Amino acid sequence: GSHSLRYFYTGVQGAPDVPEFTAVGYVDDLLIDHYDSVTRRKVPRQQWMADNEGADYWEEGTQVRAGHEQVFKAGVKTVMGRYNQTGGVHTVQLMYGCEVRDGVAAGGFSQFGYDGNDFISFDKENMVWVAPT
Repeated sequence: GSHSLRYFYTGVQGAPDVPEFTAVGYVDDLLIDHYDSVTRRKVPRQQWMADNEGADYWEEGTQVRAGHEQVFKAGVKTVMGRYNQTGGVHTVQLMYGCEVRDGVAAGGFSQFGYDGNDFISFDKENMVWVAPT
């Protein structure tokens, strides 16, 4: 069979009732972990994740995601500046992951979006970042 591991990061500016940063991980279509800028903790969302990973895993993951939170908060403001935007609600999203088919790596991907549109993606065949045309 085939399986996927995917992560989704979202940075939000200008929406007071929404966390400024959220990161979630999925195995296939199952939510496995969650972090946001309100709770500031990476936590398991499946019991088998909690059972198979120790406290060090979650603490280290919390620190890594806290770093990503800072990058995304700055990133939203940077992209807003590039588009000469000074207000309003804006989002930067990252989706990355990989797939395995019959025990063999079948591909990976990494792509960014801005305000719901494709922004840039990584072309792993040519090892370059590509903007949509």
